[in-house]
Amino acid sequence: MPKTGLTLAVVVLLGLGILVFFNRSTQTLHARLGGEAFVFDVANTNALRERGLSGRDRLGPGTGILFMFPKDDTYGFWMKDMRFPIDIIWLDSNYRVVDVKKDATPASYPEIFVPVVPARYVVEVGAGFFAEHDLGVGDTLEILR
Repeated sequence: MPKTGLTLAVVVLLGLGILVFFNRSTQTLHARLGGEAFVFDVANTNALRERGLSGRDRLGPGTGILFMFPKDDTYGFWMKDMRFPIDIIWLDSNYRVVDVKKDATPASYPEIFVPVVPARYVVEVGAGFFAEHDLGVGDTLEILR
């Protein structure tokens, strides 16, 4: 009888652990860039930053990912395991655009794209967004509360 109870307890705990793991919701942030409202997935841990958009098939309209770093630096990005082109936009601590890589393609891997000045945040959106919205260095990502 004690073995059965222990086995049941282990199975229940494993099941709960799996349930919690797969039901974790991604943190999101609402913002406006180039006059368009966005819902960004937030990548604020090493694991989330390493994964980024890798493995996804596409980005829907008004979606992207916001990488948050603890300090300003020249954070490099590559297109490993990417399936679609993107614009990579580096932002300073005030969410102002400091650099951009337009139309980064999966075929560019293993090239690493690095900003010309240190940045605190990086946004990835669908390729062509930066040009279509006539954005430039100095434009700001507006965080919506």
